[in-house]
Amino acid sequence: MGSFNNFYFHFFHPQYRIAAAFFLAVAFNFYAIPVIIRIARAKKLFDVPDERKNHQSSVPTLGGLGIYATIASVSLTLINTCGMNGGGISSSLTSLPPIVAGLTMIFFIGMKDDLLDISAFKKLAVEFMALFILTVIGDVRLNSMQGMFGIYELSYPVSVGLSLFAGIVIINAFNLIDGIDGLAASVAMLGSLVFGAYFLVTYEWEYAVLSFTILGAIIPFFLYNAFGTSNKIFMGDTGSLILGFMLTVLVFRFNEMNSMAAHNPHFIAGPAFSFAIIILPMFDTLRVFAIRIFRGGSPFKADHRHLHHILLDLGFTHLQTTLLLILINIAFIAFAYFFNFLGNSTLVFIMLPAAFSLSILAVWVRRRKFSSKLVLKLQEAE
Repeated sequence: MGSFNNFYFHFFHPQYRIAAAFFLAVAFNFYAIPVIIRIARAKKLFDVPDERKNHQSSVPTLGGLGIYATIASVSLTLINTCGMNGGGISSSLTSLPPIVAGLTMIFFIGMKDDLLDISAFKKLAVEFMALFILTVIGDVRLNSMQGMFGIYELSYPVSVGLSLFAGIVIINAFNLIDGIDGLAASVAMLGSLVFGAYFLVTYEWEYAVLSFTILGAIIPFFLYNAFGTSNKIFMGDTGSLILGFMLTVLVFRFNEMNSMAAHNPHFIAGPAFSFAIIILPMFDTLRVFAIRIFRGGSPFKADHRHLHHILLDLGFTHLQTTLLLILINIAFIAFAYFFNFLGNSTLVFIMLPAAFSLSILAVWVRRRKFSSKLVLKLQEAE
């Protein structure tokens, strides 16, 4: 068996496995989604529109099932976990079992929420357990602030605690931006592509395979979700929680690799660059939570204060809103990349006010639009 594995990983060069993982993931989920849609219709498993929803018809909401099945099956098939030499460079993802274990826990709690609805506390408890497995057992965590706010290496307890907190925020940020067609999927595709490219050029083969597996799993869903009509499908909480968890894995590993000063390429402001990649869900969630708490409400109570809701109110379609927000996200990534020499703290202190200013501008434009409509109605009434 050992000789077979040795032959397999020498013959199947890492770059080929990256390509194979991507195309296999795309093919797997393209096959899975129509099957899931048929099952959802047969069992009447729909997301029914109400006053909070942005769609007018019942839509199958089990897209996360295809994303989970694709990521789990392809990664377990093509990722090297035993530390063999691949392509002349030692590369393995020994933490894959804890990653898949945490992913599976996230899948089941998301599926339960999609089918039965559960409390926010229960979801948070399971997310915490999944992240505990990832950070403590899998040892995938933030181990350094890399100079942000003058902080460098983190002690083990602080590292685990910060990783658990950051993971909870990232997972729920993706959950909360999944309010319009294609948005959460687009942010996850962008993130997995950027991180995958970094892992590829740094010879971190197995994380590159994982990143492109995630990308390949999302693409078929995105096409059905954004452009589907009679065959439209939503990812549900299952999908958004899964994407948040997997992007957490990539963020943690990127920062761990980048904290090695001798690594090439090396980002002076690694944490700030990774923040720029997921700034859209992170900032929007923190902004909305702050508003809800300031107004005396629960941070988890749904409303229409998200940026995508504001843009929809301004007359943009779902796809236009998604495209605009993704272009803004790309602009932040480009800024963090080209001005990386400024350092973590400076970049964050520039990006946060910039994001805040853009959100204030959108709110102001919406108010002006509604005020103009109100004036016209009053004039017509007179």
